[in-house]
Amino acid sequence: MIDVDLTIGLEWGKSGFGQVEVEKAVDVVVRFAALPELADPVVPVSVSIKLSDNDEVHALNREWREKDKPTNVLSFPMLDDDELDALVEGTYEAPEIMLGDVILAFGICEAEAAEKDIPVAHHATHLVIHGMLHLLGYDHIEDDEAEAMEALEVKALASMGLHNPYSD
Repeated sequence: MIDVDLTIGLEWGKSGFGQVEVEKAVDVVVRFAALPELADPVVPVSVSIKLSDNDEVHALNREWREKDKPTNVLSFPMLDDDELDALVEGTYEAPEIMLGDVILAFGICEAEAAEKDIPVAHHATHLVIHGMLHLLGYDHIEDDEAEAMEALEVKALASMGLHNPYSD
């Protein structure tokens, strides 16, 4: 299991989404969607997830992506493609592995959940899965990459009994 270092902002307190839900989402994305080799890692593997607010995510989006607006989730991978390949092959040599950081914006998440008429916790689960897939090397820039990533998200969410966010 991946060790999850979670920081929860005040706005998230009313959402019903916290440590247990985040750990389930991280576990499910690894076990059912992405890199099952990480389900039982030989060295400690960790990820940092922050449930924050629109202002912080806006500032990070502006600084790191040059997009002057908030967004629902940002991911900051720590491993490059070669390191991820070595991790899957079991040849990555390190005493421990930090996959990276994922940060969610409460206001955007809450508004999107309301738009979809689903609980904030369900949408946040989707965003954690989406963010984790980015840390594991997945992307959605090209159409074929987007289809593959969305299929993994749908598979992970279905294994948790949650709806397909792309069927709406």
